[in-house]
Amino acid sequence: MTCYKNLGKESYGFFENFSYYNGHAVKADGKNSVVIKDVPEFDEEDICPEFAEKSCYYFLINNDFPSIENPHIICEKFKHIYNLLSNHKGVSKKEGTLENNDWAFLNYWLNDKLRVTNTDSSICVKDFYEKFREMDKDYFKIASTDDKLFNMKKHEFENMKKLFELYSTKNKVSETMVEGIPKAKSALCLTYTKEFNKKYRDAIINCRDGCSIFFSILTDFKNKYRDEFSYYAKTSNSCNSEELFVLPNYQAVLKEHESVKITRNTTISVLLPVLVVFLILKFSDKLTPFRQYILEKLKSRENMLFDEGERENELFSYTSDDDSSIFNDGEYNISYYNVRNY
Repeated sequence: MTCYKNLGKESYGFFENFSYYNGHAVKADGKNSVVIKDVPEFDEEDICPEFAEKSCYYFLINNDFPSIENPHIICEKFKHIYNLLSNHKGVSKKEGTLENNDWAFLNYWLNDKLRVTNTDSSICVKDFYEKFREMDKDYFKIASTDDKLFNMKKHEFENMKKLFELYSTKNKVSETMVEGIPKAKSALCLTYTKEFNKKYRDAIINCRDGCSIFFSILTDFKNKYRDEFSYYAKTSNSCNSEELFVLPNYQAVLKEHESVKITRNTTISVLLPVLVVFLILKFSDKLTPFRQYILEKLKSRENMLFDEGERENELFSYTSDDDSSIFNDGEYNISYYNVRNY
């Protein structure tokens, strides 16, 4: 059975109640030690083997997932979230059960935690959960069907993570618009709004695959964002304009991004030759003295060679004249030498 499955729109269902699920995740992040049954913060060196086998300490004893950092801590955090979700009662939810949105959130949470410490995603999320059940079936009573827990493909996980960050930033904006809060906190509204708008555009621009479902989710989110904050804009000290909460649709964002790319490429194609010419002219001026120095050296060398040639010609001419003189006065020279020899 494959570990991977394509995301459907139902996998995003837990975002409809984001604050509820995110609140559980935030609380779980505070769990940094192994818990034995109902005894919290039990020292690891004091754990008895019979208890350890039925606790998250099991992962340190057996080392079933060596590529995952601190699997016992991930297990402890998961236990906390699992307990809160499974024991929650709702209008149509019974205690000891998990709804589709519960599974969707647990699946995202496990994918996120396992990817942080195990980038190759070689471990099946479902197998990781089944190891929890093998460890303690009394605690993890709910079996996962094949389509509830699965490994997300990289691009689909990144899309969902961006949406998660958008909701987190949206909550920051919401906190700055509550009546009666200090002015210093209210003043952060514009900062968080700008951060939110940037994340929204980046999420659209950086979507690579599986964008049809993701853009559909973003469109619903965009409309809810506008409807929720337009009312509070009337009472906000800093974000008192409804236009701040009107987001462009994804088509407009993509069109603007392509337009910017075309403009940038055109600008580069025009400016690059101009820059090259500018650099040539700039460095040409700096190299002129050096070039003149080289030319002077070459001319000096040429003159030296020319002067040497002239001297050689003069010497050759002098020698030739002397030889002619000797040849013409041969009798005198001969008689002279004859006299001396005599």
